[in-house]
Amino acid sequence: MTEVRDLRADEARSIGDLLSRAGFGPTVAGLISFPRESPHGDVLVAERDGRAVGGVCCASFGPTGWIGALGVLPEARRRGAGDALTKAACERLRERGASTVLLYATDMGRPLYERLGFEVEGSVTAWRGTAGTTRADLTLRAVREDDRAAVRALDRDATGEDRSAVLDALQPLSGLVAERDGAPAGWAVTSPWGAGVAICAADERAGAALTAAAARGPGTTTIVVPDANIGASDALEHWGFSPTAAGTRMRLGAPVAWRPEMQFGLFNLFWG
Repeated sequence: MTEVRDLRADEARSIGDLLSRAGFGPTVAGLISFPRESPHGDVLVAERDGRAVGGVCCASFGPTGWIGALGVLPEARRRGAGDALTKAACERLRERGASTVLLYATDMGRPLYERLGFEVEGSVTAWRGTAGTTRADLTLRAVREDDRAAVRALDRDATGEDRSAVLDALQPLSGLVAERDGAPAGWAVTSPWGAGVAICAADERAGAALTAAAARGPGTTTIVVPDANIGASDALEHWGFSPTAAGTRMRLGAPVAWRPEMQFGLFNLFWG
């Protein structure tokens, strides 16, 4: 029988190793650091016969919550661990006040979530490359601490969620702000929770300019973009970016008023 419990303090390293073996690769420990360390996050472990066989992360944003990094060791699959982890994660987020649970599913995980009532809302693609240039009627400058209110407001418009818990955890705030007529029109910020940069913009020109500046190099950058943002995808293809991964956005509960056309780069495929 599978039991689900909270991650213990002495398991911080081992959960990263477990999820890496479950298919998330060697960088997963950094990706789950926010839910592991934040008072707004949880990491749950599936245990069978006294042995940890799977894990899942939750990020709570009040009326919404995200499930990410749900993984089960290959030798322990098809015995109900994934089902138990998903149900436990949903219950934990509801305990924290969420009426809507969101996640990005892989092709392997999607049938499980559909059986539990999750609905498809869209798809996203991770692109890798180096950006070119673009022309825009705006000014780019370094983001400042006093930009946090504007960053939160644009993020709220784009996601339909209050993700202050994530944005306030970015210390220091690092990246760029796009201004038009003295008002913020978008931002691009770096984080420790993904390979690339998160970008949010009020319109396509601001988003393209921020992407061009943030992903110009040196080296290649990974950017995760909703497929519904046609302008962003077209720009990345034009610059020679290549798709490297994909996911399906799924929802359990009431719809959230998100605007994918404002999302030019997600933090990651765990909580958007």
